[in-house]
Amino acid sequence: MEILFDELIGDLVRIVPMERYHVQNLYESGKERDIWTHLPRGMNTLADMQAFVEEALERKRLGEEFPFVILLRENNKVLGTTRFLGISWPNKSVEIGWTWLNPSVWGTNINTECKYLLLEYCFETLEIIRVQFKTDERNLRSQKAIERIGGVKEGILRNHMIRQDGSYRNSVFYSIIEQDWVITKQKLKTILHPKKGYNC
Repeated sequence: MEILFDELIGDLVRIVPMERYHVQNLYESGKERDIWTHLPRGMNTLADMQAFVEEALERKRLGEEFPFVILLRENNKVLGTTRFLGISWPNKSVEIGWTWLNPSVWGTNINTECKYLLLEYCFETLEIIRVQFKTDERNLRSQKAIERIGGVKEGILRNHMIRQDGSYRNSVFYSIIEQDWVITKQKLKTILHPKKGYNC
């Protein structure tokens, strides 16, 4: 199976395949240090972002990952990134991760709509049966966001990674599986369009 992906379009965002020409705008969007607190690496310079993009594109070439750039639909402003990783076609599973957004859209429906579009693509186009998420145990904001979109907490892997500062990270794992999708989809649609009164 192959990911045949042009773009996903919502009311608020466009999700497009990452390309080298996105480097400068990603760097501008990712300058605030708070973005990188709980991620495996920081982006202090334009060269850091260039290396980040090159690595992501190489993993795409190898079929290991598929990186995206998130754009604000109204003006195509770059807001951040997300990607598919841990892709396993034999097991019909994928992880959504490396998601970061400019703080100007934290607390809005931007991330929720991104996850809705990606999950819909996973379950209804790729026919995935399991979508995984993981986050730092310290990252309570991320955990709340995953739970808000219907992620089911599965457990904690202790000493799973080493943080930028050398400390050991425990990772919290979540999933949404195909049996969850009908209810999760309606929940997300209700969050995004509360006045339409969707019924599960």
